[in-house]
Amino acid sequence: MHSSAKTVDIINVRITHKTARGPLLEAVSFKNKTNAYSDLRSFDGVQEAVLIQTCNRIELYLVSEKGDKAVKSAVEYLTNRASAFSAEASKAVECAVNGDALRHLLRVTSGLESMLVGEDQILNQVWEAYLEAQKANAAGSVLSLLFNRAVNVGRRVRLETGINGGAVSVGSVAVELAENLLGSLNEKQILVLGTGEIGTLVAKAIARRCLNPIFIADRTYERAWRLAKELGGKAVMFDELGGVLVDADVVFCSTSAPHYLLTKELVSWLMPARLNKNALLIIDLSNPRSVEEAIKQLPRVKLYGIDDLTLIAERNQKKRLKNAEQAFKIVEEELTLLERAVKEDSAREIAPVLLSGIEENRQR
Repeated sequence: MHSSAKTVDIINVRITHKTARGPLLEAVSFKNKTNAYSDLRSFDGVQEAVLIQTCNRIELYLVSEKGDKAVKSAVEYLTNRASAFSAEASKAVECAVNGDALRHLLRVTSGLESMLVGEDQILNQVWEAYLEAQKANAAGSVLSLLFNRAVNVGRRVRLETGINGGAVSVGSVAVELAENLLGSLNEKQILVLGTGEIGTLVAKAIARRCLNPIFIADRTYERAWRLAKELGGKAVMFDELGGVLVDADVVFCSTSAPHYLLTKELVSWLMPARLNKNALLIIDLSNPRSVEEAIKQLPRVKLYGIDDLTLIAERNQKKRLKNAEQAFKIVEEELTLLERAVKEDSAREIAPVLLSGIEENRQR
């Protein structure tokens, strides 16, 4: 997909943790990104698209010849996906165009828009989103320039400010939440579902706090086995989860499964066989969620999600405000350079068209 030589707008339409609760983010989330890119490319005037989806943000970046129409289409698209939450979604959607859209992405990659200011994970998440868009033939020259520069800016901010110092990740905060609720994770039986970036961070944070081996499960058993071997844990096949759940103290879920892995029916069936006298604590970090919310209705089961991490995140954020001030200055400095680069890139595309037109007129 290539941008034409006509004037285009760079558009960002988003729903994030700053304006939306977990249930709304889940309702809007994409289980099939291939279909999403097909939808986005069908918008009138849209030439390029990148979709970023994490546990606490859903963002669309579009390049379009018809900026106003593209903004309207994208807002309606996200709002309609919210279904029963559509009224809430209409208030939660935020939009930015051109310079404001560029500034926002630079802040995202710098960790300034994260629930945990300075987190490192967002850099990989943004880059993976761009690569997915490339694979779907949705990202062209404009977004290639933008995302490559944005990731480099994110690296510069961390290098020069130290804003990512200490444990800064959704995974580490989830483990801190579990510690706050249980007093200590030492000698607790813990199951981690999912070996993606957040799941791996959770598992490593637990390994530093818990003497007992961690149980690790993934839809791909080999990935679970590799991580378990690295951390001295035990890999579990998905069809053997029941045997671990009946004894588990804590379950951390961080998967990209398109369906619930833990349902009310499954957990209620397991509870009578449960040997552990403690309540079962489940912390779901997935988007869409991996755990059915109705599980909360079961006795001796406690379910927490992304929304419950906010207080801990706010406490950690205060420690990094001074570093954030320097980061904001770097973003504004880099924004000027990026806007200039985008204009120069557009000029390079327009030049051959202009020269062609001049030659045609000369030959007439």
